[in-house]
Amino acid sequence: MKDFTNIEQIGSVPGIQDTDFKIWRWLLWTGTIMIILGLAAIFLPFVATMTIEALLAIILLVAGITQVVHAFKSQQTKGMALRLLGAALYGLVGILLLAFPLRGVLTLTLLLAVMFAIVGAFKIALALSLRPFPSWGWLMISGLVAVFLSAVIWIGLPGTATWMIGLLVGIELLLSGWSMVVFALSVRKNQATLSRETEST
Repeated sequence: MKDFTNIEQIGSVPGIQDTDFKIWRWLLWTGTIMIILGLAAIFLPFVATMTIEALLAIILLVAGITQVVHAFKSQQTKGMALRLLGAALYGLVGILLLAFPLRGVLTLTLLLAVMFAIVGAFKIALALSLRPFPSWGWLMISGLVAVFLSAVIWIGLPGTATWMIGLLVGIELLLSGWSMVVFALSVRKNQATLSRETEST
């Protein structure tokens, strides 16, 4: 019985070379674009923050309009008032974010600080409950970092409101894009190895 390597096993799946292996190019391009956007957000955090705030306002407005349309098309009077109220709240928040962008950014940053504090506290409590398991230390560090970021945001307000969201989103885009590029290159390497092994047989 012939022993197959992992790469040979992948290559033996019907259509794998025509479909799955071609996706590495899309992953590479997507990852590269995410890295570029991440770097832009890191170096221009204010622009990134305001852009995110504007996109959120537009999303809320679209959600409000969609709910209004759905409320009237459903032709159900029961609960229509609540649906219209929810749609009005979505639209109102969206309009306020567009009309007062700096105040909207400040509100979002405050929510971000509260989120970091809550998440960090839960992580610390969970780490203490898991002690002395080997992974409890990393969880504790993650919780402490989250609490530290929350404190940095609170202490720096309102100044941090203009750049913190853009910076954090930029870091996330950069890390996600980098991991996508690394994965795409690994898929390409496996494809090249499989091609060489196929040609040698």
